[in-house]
This record gives sequence, C-alpha cells and structure tokens, in this order.
Amino acid sequence: MKSMKTLLIHTSALAYSALALACCLLPACGKNKSVAAFSTDWENDRGKSIRAVFEQVHGAKLPVGASLALGVTRSGLVARSLDGKESWSYKHALDSRPTIATDVVVGEGGGSVFCLDAHTGHELWTTSAKGLHLRGAGDDGTYTAVSLGALDVTQNLLLVVNRRGSVVFDTAPKLPIGTPAVLGGIAFVPWGGQYVSAIDIDQGNEAGRLLSRSEVSHAINIGGDLYFGEHGLIRFDEKIADAANDPKRFITLPPRQLPGNPQWMLPGSRVTPAVAAALDKVRFYARPNAGGTGVESTRFAASYFRLAMGFDSTAANLTWVHESNDDYLAAAAARGGFAFCDASGKVSFFGAAAGEDAGSISLGTPLLACVVQASDFTVASNKQPARMFDQLKQAVTLDAPQLVTAQRFLLGEISKINNPDVTEVLIQLASHPRTAPALLEDARTLLAARRDGADFMLDALKSHYDFLANIVTTPPVGPLADALAAMKEQRAASLLADHLNDPADSADDVMRSAKALETLATPAEYSALKIFFTLYRAAASDRALEDAVISVAKALLTVGGDQGHEVVAFASRDKLTQKRVREGIARLLED
Repeated sequence: MKSMKTLLIHTSALAYSALALACCLLPACGKNKSVAAFSTDWENDRGKSIRAVFEQVHGAKLPVGASLALGVTRSGLVARSLDGKESWSYKHALDSRPTIATDVVVGEGGGSVFCLDAHTGHELWTTSAKGLHLRGAGDDGTYTAVSLGALDVTQNLLLVVNRRGSVVFDTAPKLPIGTPAVLGGIAFVPWGGQYVSAIDIDQGNEAGRLLSRSEVSHAINIGGDLYFGEHGLIRFDEKIADAANDPKRFITLPPRQLPGNPQWMLPGSRVTPAVAAALDKVRFYARPNAGGTGVESTRFAASYFRLAMGFDSTAANLTWVHESNDDYLAAAAARGGFAFCDASGKVSFFGAAAGEDAGSISLGTPLLACVVQASDFTVASNKQPARMFDQLKQAVTLDAPQLVTAQRFLLGEISKINNPDVTEVLIQLASHPRTAPALLEDARTLLAARRDGADFMLDALKSHYDFLANIVTTPPVGPLADALAAMKEQRAASLLADHLNDPADSADDVMRSAKALETLATPAEYSALKIFFTLYRAAASDRALEDAVISVAKALLTVGGDQGHEVVAFASRDKLTQKRVREGIARLLED
C-alpha cells in the first residue's frame, strides 16, 4: 500500500513537471520573450486579440507631444519649439538619425542610446546600444520603446526603458522590427512587414496581434492618437479588428506620378543615416484628420529639394508651390498647414489650402538633417497667398539644374492656366541661354500648343541673334510659327518671313516658319519668300530645309501672282534644283 502511494506521488509529480514544461513552451509563457512576442507559429485570429488589447488600454491617454523642430549638426542636436518659445542644444555623437517620440527625443551614437526631454533638452537616461543603431522610438510618458538594428536584418533589438533609465524589457527577434509605440503598458511593435505585436511590458508576453494586408513598419502617435502603417495609416480604435481588411479604414494619399516618386513614410525597419540624403529631400507629408477618416485639411504636401508643393487629397491637384534657397530636409503636417525645415536651419510655415506664408522660426545654424513633429501645432496666417500663376512662374524660372525634373512637372501645371501671361513665361524659358535642354524642349512643345498671348509671340519674333547687342539666342521661332498659324494671326507674316533668311535660325525653325507662311503670307512678303526660294532650292542641306523650300513655293504660288508662278515653274524645270524639291514643287504646279 505504501509503495502504491509513493508511485502515485511520483506519477503526479512527473505529470505536473510535464505540464509545466508544456506551458513554458507555449508562446504566451512567462518571460520567454523572444518566442512569446514574435512567434511565427501565430494563427490569424481575425482581429480578436488586437480588439481585446484595445479594450484593455483604451482608457489610457497618449500625450499629444511636443511641437518641435530638431536639427542635427556636426556637434550634436539643436531644437526649437514650433511656437518659437523654447530652444535648446545637446552635444553628442550621432551614428543615426534621432527621433522625436511624443515628449522625448531619442538618439544614438558612440555606442549608447540617450533620451532627452523634448521641451528642455535635459538628459533623462542613457543606456548601451549593444553595437546597434537607432531605427525609431515611441513614448507614452512612462515608458520609452526603442528599436535598434543594423544592415543585417537578423540583428534586431527592442528595449523598453522607464523614466529612471532602467531597461524593463528587452528582446532580440530574428525578423526586422519597425518603429514602436507605447500605450497603457503595452508596446506596439511592427515587424515582418505585416504584423504589429502588442507586448505586455510587465509580463513580457504578446497580448495580441494585428495582421495588416498593407505594409506596416510604423506604430506612431499623431496628436494623441495611435496609428499603424507605412504607405498609409490605420487608426487604433474600437474598429481596429476590422481595419486591416476594410479599405475605407486605411488612410492613403491619392495616386499621382510626381517628381522623384516621393514616399509618405520611409520604412520604419531601416536605420536612417544621421546626415540627410536624397530620400529625405523628396517626400510626402500628411496627417490624419481628427476622426481618422481622411487627411487633415484635405491637403498633403511634397518636397523636392528646394521646392515645397501642396496638393488636394481628393485628386492630387497642385494647389501651391514655394521655393527655398536651401534644400528642404524634413517637414510635418500641422493643423491648418505645414512646417518645412531647410538646410539653413529655417523652419517655414505654409497654409494648407493656398500655401500662404505663415511665418518662420530659425534653429540658428546650418543643419545636416532635421526632424519635425507638429503634434497640436496650428498654422495660422492673415496674409493673402500669391496667385498660383506667380508661384509657378517663380518656380519654373529658377536657374537650378537640380530642380529640372520638378520644373518640367510644374511647367505642365502652368500651361493649364488660361492666361496670356503663361505664353510669356514659356517664351522666356524657350529663349534663355541657361534653360536646361529638357526644360527648353518642354517649353517649346507647350508654346506651340498655345492659343493665346499673340502679342507676346509677335514681340518675341522681332528679336534676332545679334552678338554685338548681346542677344545671344534666337527666339523659339518654330513653336511661335505653329501657334500663330493655328490662331490665323496674319500680323505674324512679315516677322516670320524675316526669319526665313536669318542664318542663326535652326533648320527646324525655318521649316515651321515656312509652313506657317503657306497660310499667313500676303503679297507684302513676296520679296522675302523669293529670296529664300532662290537661295535654297538648289542648296537645301537637309530634309527640313527641303520641306521649307516646298512650303515657300506654295506661298509664292498663292501670293505672287504670275511672277511667283513663273519663279516656281522655272525651278521645277531647272536640273540644279534638288530632286526632292523639284518633285515637290512639280506636284504643287499640277494641283
């Protein structure tokens, strides 16, 4: 009997041990954090667990956060609040781009991660980076979650640090993690491009998980609300369980091909260099509206090096454009407008609707990079915005080879405006000796399609190459000829006839002038037409000039009477006349 009791005790002990072991192998067990938090064995629960997490934390409030411009300099950081009232600096080595996380600034360099009060620059804590570099961070006023990594995507580290500087949670998942956020004792960590794990900081286990059907690498606090995403944003609210599969819950920007292919958010799983690069200078900027149903002010903005542009969020129509003397390194969408930070350290404010100038602040020193968080900052201005035409004219006429790609886009926008002054801008670009070749060609094409601004065109045709008078370019004769002929503008006839015999004009310009004179010429142009025809019927050196001679022959037959007919007829019989020209004018005579 005693041996039977002993056997039962041993059997019970073994069963208990097996049960305990099985428990510890489950994803949610105790402190087995790396497996629990980022398990690849997770099965889609259709939003059940992430809904439960929302119910758990929805009573907690995220701070709105500091409205701050943060600049990277050669010695460390400089910062100034967007209202201009607070400013500070901090000296520290930087090996990656710092980030503003609600009310703190997190940076990394020299082997350590540091956290500063965003309002004062006071150091809150510092800890080892363990040989990795900062990707991003989130903060809720109690905890700071920090994502670190390297070029090798298998090197990842998540730290959660309290205000005393104690690391209360750390794990090193094998898959790349993105920019985290913290709310109500839960760290929200994007990873694998499609998941957001909600990690209970105290327990170290995964309390829930979101599966997103769109790319997700950011968990971000925007004005006190939590969002997940990368190419667009999903709001963390009572409908989060359905958000991943409901396109209406996904806030995106309307598709439009823009210069440089800007992105709204760069991947949160990459380490961003401390010094700004081209990807930082070509970006989209937007923020969700108060209800998380669309874009604030129905506007988003884009940067392209020295240019800032505004668009409506319905059809992506251009609404305004501004230029700077220096490249824009970063920006943020505020309430009612945008804050753009450039390489000189200037932060400019533009109204959302029409881009009206709403003032500026300065960080006081040139910058290597910049980070802006607008939080609850409101852009307000009483200034009247400049006309859209004036904004575009200023941008497209900048002498800046780096901006040509964007200027070509803006040139297409200005050509849509029904205003004769647009014609003058196109003529200016098509005539200026420093206009980039691609932009010049676009200007010529758009000019040929204009049907207004005839007076500007006629004035341009009065100009001829004259080195002594410092006129070193010819006007865009060919496009002007096309446009004036389409407008039946007979005042252009004598001016175009003069350009026929100008040796500075290109063969293409001469050919198009001659084509226009087929319909615009009058007897007053007979002499100029005859001179050109006589000189080139036997000496045309290319196809364009041959076509020009045939067009002038047609004009001579139209306006020259019997005398013009005899000149053309003689050329058709003369063996010195080039064969193609002779055949062409013979057909004219037959007609």
